[in-house]
Amino acid sequence: MQLSNKLPVIAFALLLLNACTTASTSQKNDLNYAKFSTQQTPLATELTSEQEEKFALDLIELEITRQHYERAEEMLQKIRKTTSDQLRTYRLLAKAYEGQDKRQLALLAWREVNQLPGKTVDDEAGYAQVALVQGNYQTADSIYHTWLSSGVAEREVSALNNLGFSALLQKHYDEARSYFKQALHRDPLNSKALNNLILLDGLTGRK
Repeated sequence: MQLSNKLPVIAFALLLLNACTTASTSQKNDLNYAKFSTQQTPLATELTSEQEEKFALDLIELEITRQHYERAEEMLQKIRKTTSDQLRTYRLLAKAYEGQDKRQLALLAWREVNQLPGKTVDDEAGYAQVALVQGNYQTADSIYHTWLSSGVAEREVSALNNLGFSALLQKHYDEARSYFKQALHRDPLNSKALNNLILLDGLTGRK
């Protein structure tokens, strides 16, 4: 079986992970070498192209979990043009950028994610959140407005809260208050809406 051209990426990922391992090399090795000696073909050739790609992305996700954001970004840049799983690749790239406070790049990566088929509500939330931080209120608000007609009560309340917070950041205080009150009308015990109203009252001097 011919080796896939993605194997150098996997080898590179393994090399990076090996460089940060803390396990002692003197620890007892429990590998069954007799078993591997009877293997007819190298283990790497047993992986399909799809499995190799998933393995590489799993390793990169582990790097992000470990907060090795620069390593993750470097690895993702090597495969993002050739990977078939564009959705997961750009999602991980957005998180790697966020971990490094590269917010404008994170915004661009999240935009790529949200233009791909298969995007999720969490992807929309990630995009909108970074847009808010960057002051791109129109992008964030457009996402939240689509949530208002989702038919999912929890998502609609979240949209009202987020629209209110966006209005608050823009100093549109009356509009913000209206959104927070609508959120509380739908969910009277919603702590985020209650806290946002308290914050708004503090900013406007209202008691």
